[in-house]
Amino acid sequence: MAELRRVKQTSGLSFARLESRTHYSKASLERYVNGKLFPGRDAVEDIARACDADPGPLLEFWDDALKAAIAAREATPPLEIATDTEPPMPADESTHRPRGPLRNRRNLVLLAGLGMGIALSAVLAFPWSDRTTTPKPPTSGCRDYYADIHVYTTGKVCWKSATATVNGYVENPNSAGEATAQLCVSDHPGVCSQIIDLASAVPGKGTRYHRTVHLPAGHGVWVRACAKGLCTQWD
Repeated sequence: MAELRRVKQTSGLSFARLESRTHYSKASLERYVNGKLFPGRDAVEDIARACDADPGPLLEFWDDALKAAIAAREATPPLEIATDTEPPMPADESTHRPRGPLRNRRNLVLLAGLGMGIALSAVLAFPWSDRTTTPKPPTSGCRDYYADIHVYTTGKVCWKSATATVNGYVENPNSAGEATAQLCVSDHPGVCSQIIDLASAVPGKGTRYHRTVHLPAGHGVWVRACAKGLCTQWD
């Protein structure tokens, strides 16, 4: 965001000094300010306040940029799907194409080879329990998250060995129903031992949320957005 960079430059603060005034690392701040990564709404507000600037105009720019991104994504035309219709064969090539049993045999060989390739790929890709292990989450840290499905939730999650704190925002720009931000507590992504509703927003409204949850040993948290019976992947 160009306005975010302007605010940072006007403040005269270095990224190291800005890090000491916020909950974000120098690397994250540099990516936000220089437009390498779209910042969360809370990050924009925190950076503005750290620079002694009014966050209101920056948040308006952030809302407009997000709405434009969502509109552009929804306006993207679907990919063309090729049909399996075979083009007509030129008359002068008819004598060069296999016919009858020979052509059928060649097709069977090609199909068999394709089937073996698919089966081999599935074997190599399948996460066999005796070959791989679930990576253990780090004992502490922070990360940003963002998930949208016509509605969106964005924020920051910080965790320690026994707790996780989620601080974010869910907004429902134009959904026909209620939007919800949810938290997954689990020892493996996508398989939730507990799902917690963080906040809900009616159409045209947004809601902030702040939640601290207990984490059993080896567990982490993920966030998603839901609307009209559909949910994003856990982020």
